[in-house]
Amino acid sequence: MFRNYLTVAWRTLLRNRLFSAINIAGLAIGLCVCGLIYCYIQFERSYDTYNVNGDRLYRVTISSQESNGSFNQSAANHPAVAPAMKADFPEVETFARLAKTNFFVNSITLSSQDKQGNLTSFNEEKMFLADGPFLTMFSYPLVEGDAASALVEKNSVVITESLKKKFFGEEPGLGKQLSLNREVNLTITGVLKDIPENSHLSFNALVSFSSVGENWGYDQWRWPEFYNYVLLKPGVDAKNVTDKFPGMVDKYLGDVVKEYKWDIKLHLQPIKSIHLTSNLSLEQDVNGSERVVYFLGLLGIFILVVAWINYINLSTAKSLERSKEVGLRKVVGANRTQLIIQFFFDAFLVNFLALITAACFLMITLPLFEQLVGKHLSTVLFDSHVGGSAGIWMLAVGILITGTLLVGSYPALLLSSFNPALVLKGKFYKSSSGQLLRKGLVTFQYALSIFLIAGTIIMYRQMAFMQKQDLGYNKDQILVIKSPAVFDSTLANHVTFFKNELERVSAVKNSAASDGIPGRVLLARNGIRKQGLTHDADFNCFQQSVDKDFFDTYQMKLLSGRSFSEKDIFSYDHEAPLIVNESLIHQLGFQNPEEAIHQKVSFGMGPREQHGEIVGVIKDYHQVSLKSKYEPMMFLVPEFTAWGYFSVNLEAGNMRASIDEIRGIYDKAFPNNAFEYFFLDEFFNRQYAADVQLGSIFGIFTGLAIVIACLGLLGLSIFAVIHRTKEVGIRKVLGASVLTILSLFSADFLKLLAVAYVVATPLVYIAAQKWLSAFAFHVTPGWELFVVPLMFLTFISLSTVGLICFRAATANPTSSLRQE
Repeated sequence: MFRNYLTVAWRTLLRNRLFSAINIAGLAIGLCVCGLIYCYIQFERSYDTYNVNGDRLYRVTISSQESNGSFNQSAANHPAVAPAMKADFPEVETFARLAKTNFFVNSITLSSQDKQGNLTSFNEEKMFLADGPFLTMFSYPLVEGDAASALVEKNSVVITESLKKKFFGEEPGLGKQLSLNREVNLTITGVLKDIPENSHLSFNALVSFSSVGENWGYDQWRWPEFYNYVLLKPGVDAKNVTDKFPGMVDKYLGDVVKEYKWDIKLHLQPIKSIHLTSNLSLEQDVNGSERVVYFLGLLGIFILVVAWINYINLSTAKSLERSKEVGLRKVVGANRTQLIIQFFFDAFLVNFLALITAACFLMITLPLFEQLVGKHLSTVLFDSHVGGSAGIWMLAVGILITGTLLVGSYPALLLSSFNPALVLKGKFYKSSSGQLLRKGLVTFQYALSIFLIAGTIIMYRQMAFMQKQDLGYNKDQILVIKSPAVFDSTLANHVTFFKNELERVSAVKNSAASDGIPGRVLLARNGIRKQGLTHDADFNCFQQSVDKDFFDTYQMKLLSGRSFSEKDIFSYDHEAPLIVNESLIHQLGFQNPEEAIHQKVSFGMGPREQHGEIVGVIKDYHQVSLKSKYEPMMFLVPEFTAWGYFSVNLEAGNMRASIDEIRGIYDKAFPNNAFEYFFLDEFFNRQYAADVQLGSIFGIFTGLAIVIACLGLLGLSIFAVIHRTKEVGIRKVLGASVLTILSLFSADFLKLLAVAYVVATPLVYIAAQKWLSAFAFHVTPGWELFVVPLMFLTFISLSTVGLICFRAATANPTSSLRQE
């Protein structure tokens, strides 16, 4: 019997080749899109799941509500938090802390000398200080060394295999020496396998915390720039730990809370949830978005539903032929159960062939999709830590069964129930039930297409807005050079020499030194208030060290006061000249920039509290992306600093020649330092990489959804022409023009489009406003959001329907009238 059902299903497929091809193609595209989205979602959800202790590992974060109402929640915390938890909470098994090395020094250069005295040096940014238990808490396998002891001793370093190969090739790395900035000799005590891509931590080297010395105060309740991780004992409920946090804050930070009137809270964050749910300040790396994952999942479902709708529409459209088949089968003795099974077999065969085709599409398109999103998604198909082949197989089987039941239910249950005598008279075709279902589903397709097109438009508009918006400074033609990592007490003289020599380069307009640059999150923060007020008036602001040429180099607008001069050097012995931004003076309570000039402020805490005078106010600018609001900022010229970057404003022209000339000057000024540079505009736009990727993904999948919808319109148009051929002939005999006949066929679809437009437009507006609310600066939904989707779908509908109907409209009516 099974063979008979399969044979009939195959014959039905071949008898309706065109409609079968449309169904299979539409379903295959929809299934392929679902497969791509599944790989992306599964990869995003796999972050940190490889950790054996993942269910017991937590990051301890901190939030503070200041007396002025400003709120901040940071991934970094005080360095004493984790040790205090281990001492006070029996639920904590062990702890480990991480600190970015650029918290202690601006630049890191690692060097190695071979037996012949040849020096190999690389600048390394992905480097952390780490506590000894870190490698036993996290599942980062060592290929050399012992995890329990690798980070215990002073001046110990653990590096990844890729970094080891850069220095030593295929030779073992254990026991070899690396020099940090030519000042500290580090012994390699372990070599790790390269850090998995699906880790919220990304590093190439770990240095033992004991290497920096206790005088740095990394066990104190200050400097909330450290990442604290705790491993809870088996069976411990995390809520039992978080319930004790208020007592810990009162015990260790009670004095600060009372003096500054801050509301400080500690939080436990499961490491498995960090990548998708955490978007705090001072994150170790850019995280993903749970909202994007859900959004893409919904998009994949929508596209698959559009493909299924095509199948249902064409099935109902061909109901006349299938209903006659049902009548004949019942006349010769088939019962309803047999008919239902046959229709489900038909649906199963189409879905199965579509699934096989989709698998081929997936293998072809997955590498291209990987390039688009910048992730190795193919691991989802093979790596058990990322999802493994079981997941994709379960998804395929689930979709196959769901698709078979969904698209096979209508013909199986409805057509099999009709009286054969009535069916053979064609009464079902003349009834409105099948037509109403088709119209409803086509309307849904149109509404979904409007929603997707509008979504693509608003995304691209917002991306263009963010990339072209005036940032408050010039980022074009700005060459940024990383400061030297190896230096001595004469650094200031070398910096002066470097800048003086740059002035001789004809292509250089201006140059400046600073510890931060636009596009990079600033780490230095300070509490600030009007001088004379108590600490409860403090609010946090970002602090940046710059030289006197910084504002001219970046062409920042000075609203009031003056820029820095040679005399404006910060010193702990006297008031510091400060330049601040608009946001800071508004927080201080000044109404305009002029009012703030020469006003005194106090910043810092405890014995490090300093006083300053505002000498200038600059216009707010975007330090980071337009997702973030303006933050209070103050600038000062330090007495001595290693700086972080040199910014060089270049004339347009022969960039390669200019860079080579600057490289020569740099090598003279800072010998034995690597010359590393980048252009600021490219660096700044990296912040939008994830948003640009999302826009590209959404646009591509929207296009595929429209292609699938067009296949459905194509099939329905062909069916309409076939079953209205005689009507067309009669109308032509009576004098109807080609345009009239085309309008007759198109009107049905355009009416459905109009209904879909009325339904979808309010939803489009609400969704656009909600998505844009995630950006501090965004576009306003304009007319194109509502007009373009309608015009585009009208054009597509008229083109698709007209293409099919034109031949029937221009055919000789005598040929069509002879058919019956």
